[in-house]
Amino acid sequence: MNSLSGPEDAYRSLVEKGPEGWIYGLVAFAVLEEQRIEWMRHIESRSGCLPNSEQIREWYEQQPASTLIRARGTAESMLGDYAEDLAKSMDENHRRAILDDVIVAEIRSNNRFWPQFGANVAAGLVGTVLFSVLLVLIVLVALRDPSPVAMIKQVQEVQRGK
Repeated sequence: MNSLSGPEDAYRSLVEKGPEGWIYGLVAFAVLEEQRIEWMRHIESRSGCLPNSEQIREWYEQQPASTLIRARGTAESMLGDYAEDLAKSMDENHRRAILDDVIVAEIRSNNRFWPQFGANVAAGLVGTVLFSVLLVLIVLVALRDPSPVAMIKQVQEVQRGK
């Protein structure tokens, strides 16, 4: 890996030539630049002034190849965490939407209470009437005693009575 001489080289190595793709490269570049800004603030706090362009170039040149690898790893980790958070958020939003749809449907079905109540009462009355008719038929059949022996006796009594 070539040594870096400035942010242009870092951008080229991380974004343009990066094997992971440009989004990983951009985040890795941001990680590297954040390290540079922290270094610049440190220099400013010690010396009272920001480093000049020559000092910044020297900082880039002093960075080992592992700096780029570490920046890529940090970017990959950050983007992975972001993707997980985004997936959880989308799942939660999807669950809320489904729950809201169920609640709205339940409220709408409650608005149809009286028509359903009337239909249920009518069905209950029809069932009661049918059950009553069935009971009356059973009682008539049971009291008439329609056994063949009883029918023959009835026919004989009617013939004797003539």
